[in-house]
Amino acid sequence: MRKKNIISMVGAIAAVGITLTGCSSNPPASSDSGKVTVARLSGSDDKWNAIADKFHELNPDLTVEYTIIPTDSYNQQMGTRLSAGTATDVLNVFPGSGNATAVRSLAKNGYLADLSGESWAAAQPESTTSATSYEDKRYMFTDVATANTLGGVYNAKALQDAGLKIPTTYSEVLTFCDDAQKAGKVAYALGAQTQWVTQLVTYALAATDVYSKDPDFNEKQLNKEVTFQDSGWVDAMGKYKEMFDKGCFNKDALGTSVDNQTAMVADGRALGAIQLSTMANPMTAANPELKVQLAPLPATDNTADTRLAFGLGVGWGVNAKAKNADGAKKFVAFLASKEGSAMNADKFGVAPNGEIESNEINKLVVPFVQEEKTVSFPDVDWPSPQVQNLHLTGIQEMLGGSKAPKDVLTSMQDAYTTALK
Repeated sequence: MRKKNIISMVGAIAAVGITLTGCSSNPPASSDSGKVTVARLSGSDDKWNAIADKFHELNPDLTVEYTIIPTDSYNQQMGTRLSAGTATDVLNVFPGSGNATAVRSLAKNGYLADLSGESWAAAQPESTTSATSYEDKRYMFTDVATANTLGGVYNAKALQDAGLKIPTTYSEVLTFCDDAQKAGKVAYALGAQTQWVTQLVTYALAATDVYSKDPDFNEKQLNKEVTFQDSGWVDAMGKYKEMFDKGCFNKDALGTSVDNQTAMVADGRALGAIQLSTMANPMTAANPELKVQLAPLPATDNTADTRLAFGLGVGWGVNAKAKNADGAKKFVAFLASKEGSAMNADKFGVAPNGEIESNEINKLVVPFVQEEKTVSFPDVDWPSPQVQNLHLTGIQEMLGGSKAPKDVLTSMQDAYTTALK
């Protein structure tokens, strides 16, 4: 299948909490002409060290120095550093506008350098332009070879041992949850203590409940024609709560971290998790014998309705006040090169479009992508990071019993409407 078809519906997911705190593994250092400082989300250290080494090999006068920031505190730390003028030359940036470190939010505030004139920019698929740009200028690079799918990530052996199959309708999901409990297993591990994880189930269900029925919902919402609380979002949020109440997730979900969620699937305590396809990599790292299966999370009893959430993930921007702007742009250009992309995909464990086949994980077949039954992650068009923040905290409150699904959606819509004024 041609690339332009595969990525025709890319979106973004902002997998970052906004209010939590943390510390980087090493402080940002002052940059000189031979050093490129890079802030990145924690994880995949071997991959990023190899990329830094290769970049130095190709550019002997430049050395990469990373500042590693935990995912849950990235927004807060990066916002502080950018406003104080102490941010690194290169930084992780999210597509769209639904997050405090999303490209439109940062570019609007003058924090990012315009990359429209870079040689790699002209080769980027047209379908990535909107999600990586602000006022018709491209401010970030994100690799389509490592795009994310979002749905069920299953432990194939655990499924077989339990005598169960991946559900294809919503009624089957509820039965699957009940049968998993009877087999002494958790159907879907949920690490809702890690705030960014809370949004994933909603997004997976909304792909069908909202966007299968109304593909233009985002545009209509921006035009003030529809709202969260008077749309298919009510169905998606209600099913999330129903799944929680019926025991589809681990009982201590609100006290479970994403790392523990990953471990539960890897060791077979859980049959799967509703997660990004990137999670296949840490799962197999924890259990090299693991065989992972990916599938959409069905939200109706009509299989023809089912859609798979699919979109661009975190990318890279250059600090508008970078101390080594030339070196920073060279590093981003390397990540955009064929060699840089292959190194990234080889360790990333996704590449659902199948174009880079660097390891077995990347060869996972995702039929819904091939059949173009995909929809963008919804937050790419949200006009304010506050909408997502209220979604993240609201889900925790909903699962904890202090808010009803519609209450969460009403608060999100209030923030959305305010941002449009």
